[in-house]
Amino acid sequence: MDTNLETIIKKENKNRITWGFIIAFLCAVLWGFAYVALTMQWIVPPFGDMSAFPEGAMGMLVATATILTFQIALAIIILSIFYLGGTGKLADFPRTISAFKISKWYAFAAVLGGPIAIYGTTLAIGYIGAAFAASAALLSAVIGAFTAKVWYGENITRRAWTGIIIMLVGGIFILNPPQTIAEITNPSAPAGLWLGYLGAIASFIGWGIEGAIAGRVIDLTDSDTGLQTRFFAELCIWLVIIWPIYIFIIGPGAVYTALSAALGSPSFLIWTSIAVLSANFSYVFMWKSYPLIGVGRGMSVSTLYVLFAIIALYVFMGIPTAWWVILGAVIAVAGIFVMYWDSGDSLLESTRSEG
Repeated sequence: MDTNLETIIKKENKNRITWGFIIAFLCAVLWGFAYVALTMQWIVPPFGDMSAFPEGAMGMLVATATILTFQIALAIIILSIFYLGGTGKLADFPRTISAFKISKWYAFAAVLGGPIAIYGTTLAIGYIGAAFAASAALLSAVIGAFTAKVWYGENITRRAWTGIIIMLVGGIFILNPPQTIAEITNPSAPAGLWLGYLGAIASFIGWGIEGAIAGRVIDLTDSDTGLQTRFFAELCIWLVIIWPIYIFIIGPGAVYTALSAALGSPSFLIWTSIAVLSANFSYVFMWKSYPLIGVGRGMSVSTLYVLFAIIALYVFMGIPTAWWVILGAVIAVAGIFVMYWDSGDSLLESTRSEG
């Protein structure tokens, strides 16, 4: 009897692990292809000519905030109606929000993943390009590992240190300091180009810490309602904090012009909806993989997104990627797999352990 029970449990664990890797891979595919839509947002009106926004770096900041405000608002609407509603979890959404001891951590994750990480990567896309932004974000795994070590004592093994070193080498190729300095100091460079590189750095710091938070708080609630709570908190941050600051800086008239121009652009709304169904929905798969195979392994598989992003940008948009970015991305992905890859019995014993 005990033998039969052990066989059933082992089979269930194998199925759970298999589906965990499948779900994490689907996250990588969705997130990679999302960079096509995220790039198109910068091409279609009103962002193609930037005439609806202030001049210079401030215009880029306001344009980025406009893109992300519409994107997170549409994400909440679409995912609430079609996903939470379709899975019968919509009623749990307000209950998760009202549980402040839990929702405050989702709000903290929203600050790091929204106004810091996604704001940074969107700026990097607008200034430098989607392939660079996608590749730079790979370094979030390094930040996540260090955060988990400092915060809740997660062990960093010799294998993990090796992976971190490999990833840092990849990061040097991606950021390419000599090329970065040359572009920033070029007199003909776009105003505020340095914001694109700063945004790339902010993206992997924000997403890395957010991953560490998600690894702890996701055990306390359903991942779907928890993620939607995180999206709702992000929308509140944009509406209650970010936009009042911009109203104070550039005036209500300029803010109204920016938001109304975006709302009046059908092409922008279409591409933003596609971005929601790819980029935001990939979050659903990523967070679902955490309880199945662990945060580290979920992150390692999902980082394959950068390869799909580079391929998608070239196939669908004809956008080439610099060789040093491709090389750095491949090295960084290899480093992530060195950090987190386990096999055989060690994976079956504990899918929640890290390192």
